[in-house]
Amino acid sequence: MWRFAPTILFFVFTGSVPGCGGDGVTTPPPSGFDGQIEVRYVSAPIPSEVEVAVKSAVDKWTRALHKNIGDFRLQSPAGQCFDHEPQLNEVHHNLVLFVSVLPVDGPSNELAYTDVCQVSDRDQLPIVSHIRLDSEDVPRMQSDGKLQAVVMHEMGHALGFNPKTYLPRNLAAGGRNDPVFTGARARAEFAAHGAWYTGVTVPLEDASGVGPSDPHWRFRVFGDELMVGAIATGFKAPLSTITLGFFQDIGYDVDFSVADPYEVVPLFPGDRILPQETLKSDFRMTWPAEALSPLIVKGR
Repeated sequence: MWRFAPTILFFVFTGSVPGCGGDGVTTPPPSGFDGQIEVRYVSAPIPSEVEVAVKSAVDKWTRALHKNIGDFRLQSPAGQCFDHEPQLNEVHHNLVLFVSVLPVDGPSNELAYTDVCQVSDRDQLPIVSHIRLDSEDVPRMQSDGKLQAVVMHEMGHALGFNPKTYLPRNLAAGGRNDPVFTGARARAEFAAHGAWYTGVTVPLEDASGVGPSDPHWRFRVFGDELMVGAIATGFKAPLSTITLGFFQDIGYDVDFSVADPYEVVPLFPGDRILPQETLKSDFRMTWPAEALSPLIVKGR
């Protein structure tokens, strides 16, 4: 496995910012940062357990992924991409991640969803994303031990585990019956940890009917892995080297040592926990996302 020396990737701002945007321009972050993600809460109050889960997820993803995506001029009206989105008028480095905790569809249905609003036209990586957690499900997710996994999962979508990133790179194939991801490093990691599977590519979910546009690994193959579209009490939702291979294939530098232990174990032996809830509709396909060109900034 390739390994990279740990570096600081993300600067995290956590606080409710209902007045975010304004008419001013934010000063770009100082040079020397390898990159950053800024978390902005756009609802209030934010439960403390959500703040803890978000901070933990940011820490893990930022230890795993490294990428200087660039500086971007963000100019958009309020509500352009999602409800409660503030106006943007600033220059920002890398990803702005909005997080809200608001009702979605009542308890025990859709737990959360992610929007990708703006991407870099250079590499299709997200530069503005949004995660919305269903406020009516947060207490139960916390008590069932699912909240951390759901936040980690949604942050994976926000960082690029979605068809808006891999389809423009021609990294998926197959039809509705057998959609697959074709990236070389994900394929190599899948072969190393799932030798029982006879396919030469990595299976995407085939139960949704959207083919290669489904942003999840195939549950019947992967079972309990972070980026499958299902979750249950007792799921550990490990971040596997296969998922990190995906992120290398879409353009990130990756520290594979951050991965959790994981082997692809087939679901059919009958000794696995079956899913209680689904995340299959948790990525909003508002296609296409707005594409922005990175700015040329002296000193970078």
